[in-house]
Amino acid sequence: MIRQFPVEWDPSFATGIPSVDEQHQQLIHILNLLAATVETGPTPKQLLDIVAQLADYTRYHFTEEERLMEAMKYPELEEHRLEHQTFINQIELFDLDAILATEGLASEMLHFLKTWLCDHILGIDQRLGESWRCHQAVLSTDS
Repeated sequence: MIRQFPVEWDPSFATGIPSVDEQHQQLIHILNLLAATVETGPTPKQLLDIVAQLADYTRYHFTEEERLMEAMKYPELEEHRLEHQTFINQIELFDLDAILATEGLASEMLHFLKTWLCDHILGIDQRLGESWRCHQAVLSTDS
């Protein structure tokens, strides 16, 4: 397996928001699948398919996360949304033909994806989790 893969789900990744945590686990699963695919020397179609799967699921997750933030009137929504859009833009910029043809580029792509995802979950998504817990506490006292 490529160095630093597979990424293992760690309790420190948990935001405390069940749907978000499940989606993060799925993102990690797809990232690990991508790493395993890269290691086997994928065809262009295999690489394109798994990167498309990652991009599609990432868009779904970001949309769901942003809906949650809108519903709770999360004050960092715009900052969070900008981070999401920047990540999607980067995935769309990957030149998969060049990645397949150039030794080391696949590892660089995987390193970027892993670093961004882990940093995002451990950083800005943890703040979202804290805010969600406070929001839930207010809702339960209002009942």
